[in-house]
Amino acid sequence: MLGTGTSYPDPNRVQSGMLVESNHESILLDIGSGTLHRLAQLGKDLDAINSIFISHFHIDHCSDFLTLCQSIWLSGTRRVLDLYGTSFVREWLGLLHSAFPYLSEKVNVRPFVLQENKTVQLEKLQVTNTPTVHGKTDTRAFRVESEGKIVVYSSDTAPSHELNVLAKNVDVLIHECNWLDGEHPEGVHTTPSELARIVDEVAPGKLILTHLSPEVVRNKEEVLGIIGSSHRTKVIMAEDLMSFEV
Repeated sequence: MLGTGTSYPDPNRVQSGMLVESNHESILLDIGSGTLHRLAQLGKDLDAINSIFISHFHIDHCSDFLTLCQSIWLSGTRRVLDLYGTSFVREWLGLLHSAFPYLSEKVNVRPFVLQENKTVQLEKLQVTNTPTVHGKTDTRAFRVESEGKIVVYSSDTAPSHELNVLAKNVDVLIHECNWLDGEHPEGVHTTPSELARIVDEVAPGKLILTHLSPEVVRNKEEVLGIIGSSHRTKVIMAEDLMSFEV
């Protein structure tokens, strides 16, 4: 868990980002501001990361991408970096090249458009996406599989039937918990009470909470109590640099 925070400044949590490793293959799920710093803290080799999956193009999920490109260039490495995203991914990359033309020829980025509910077969990992509910933004959840083990990352979403289907009985569900219970705009994020109902339906082996606003973190015990009160699933509020093995 590289970044478990939101767009709100938090001295202990950077923006969204996850590193998934399996049999010498490494991918990133989102790359918000601060995730490269976390990779450096872990001593991870950027050259080992060949694929990045961006759930949606809100700045707290993609803002370290350019910094990664510059880091690869300055390292002297000449390699291909595969970038997966929604239908906006090619236009987004083109806009970045227009704004920072000096980088456009320095790093070979190959953009791929994610097809809804389709699987990307990597060398060791399989990554399946499904649309989620996040306002008017095209956003995807990811299901990562390797050697019979399954992890699902919700990205930003309100409760979503499609996501529940994708996450049914998985080993680990990494789900956002951006809001406390209360009145909020509809169809944007998830509250603890909504998460409790999701876990009852999905029954993951473990639930990891991420995309945590400062107010959710301040009310940690209350949040964990609400979510974990009606089932046996282990619920963990993630912290930056937390890791787990599946």
